[in-house]
Amino acid sequence: MFRKLPLLTCFLLLFVFTFGCTKKAEQQEYITIGVLLPLTGEGSDEGLRALNGLQLAKEEINKSGGILGKILDVIVLNDRGDEEYVVQQYNALKERGVVAIIGSSYSSVTMALARAAEKDGMPIISPTASNPDVTIGRPNVFRAIFIDDYQAEVMAHFAYNSINARTAVILKNTGKNSYGQITEPFAESFTANGGQIIATELYSPGDNFASILGKYAAEPPDLFYCPEKFIPAANLVNAAYETGLHNTYILGSDAWDGLLAYVYQPEAMEKVYYPASFSFDDKDEIVAQFVRNYFSFFSQMPLTGSATAYTSVYILAEAIKKAGNTKSDDIVSAIKSNELDMITGRIQFDENNNPRPNLYILKIKNGIYATYEKISLQRRK
Repeated sequence: MFRKLPLLTCFLLLFVFTFGCTKKAEQQEYITIGVLLPLTGEGSDEGLRALNGLQLAKEEINKSGGILGKILDVIVLNDRGDEEYVVQQYNALKERGVVAIIGSSYSSVTMALARAAEKDGMPIISPTASNPDVTIGRPNVFRAIFIDDYQAEVMAHFAYNSINARTAVILKNTGKNSYGQITEPFAESFTANGGQIIATELYSPGDNFASILGKYAAEPPDLFYCPEKFIPAANLVNAAYETGLHNTYILGSDAWDGLLAYVYQPEAMEKVYYPASFSFDDKDEIVAQFVRNYFSFFSQMPLTGSATAYTSVYILAEAIKKAGNTKSDDIVSAIKSNELDMITGRIQFDENNNPRPNLYILKIKNGIYATYEKISLQRRK
């Protein structure tokens, strides 16, 4: 014979049963990925561009039926571009049950995220972190962009063969979170092509470049090479124009997207070039369709960060489909083995989880970002 249960006990049992069923239904209905991006602070332009790209990918995927019959859900947290704070936010996403994470935008913060995720095996993919060390020795960490060594090699090839530069001065940031490591492969490759590195000039974050550039006003090199973020890069371009170095090429790195908004004189951009893994004027139909959809959503043209974030979502979606589940190991294995044709080119990961996407040499002409040349160098053996 059963005893009568108190009314409160019956209510609590009903609540637990109902809540448990609801949670189970939610887990069955959604596949949730996390996103960590710098949405405030100096790097927020890059983070917001990436946010637009992943929002568009989410909308498209859900409109076409989701993933494994489930709705793709995305939880976005601000990492502030901070190496310590990103770890806190990573733990917050873990607690919310995400199956993979997209982030972050810059290499130093992504490195901190990668270290935190190592022991968990959480699949991580960064849209734009290009430092090779981010993925080395970390089987669960991927990127959607080319690595620094490759972009430096391509820029050296471009400098010597496309614009006939024979002499170069390298500008190297001595700050902690800089692109200084790219300068060595550039110098090595430029010299191997037959060029000459006249000098390597060191500068600190916040320098305005005027004193350095002034040393070369009388006898300028063919080019200055300065891997940097876009705001310091704009300071360099402005300073070069004011110094009178109108005929010297200025070459940069992938982080120069966004440069246009910070350069005072359009004429200062005449000899400025930088690499990117996406260009919205590519005539490929899948790129053109992405550009049309992006402009329809956001009333602006997409830059690299938007395209690589968009690509990152699709890389994860296709991996989960191939795996047939959301187990970390299976997702990682599927990412590794997939070969995908994306808006940034054919994505196939090497032994260090690096792709070799398209590489465009961009310049800003008449106030518009435009492709100057599309380059693909053979993989090194």
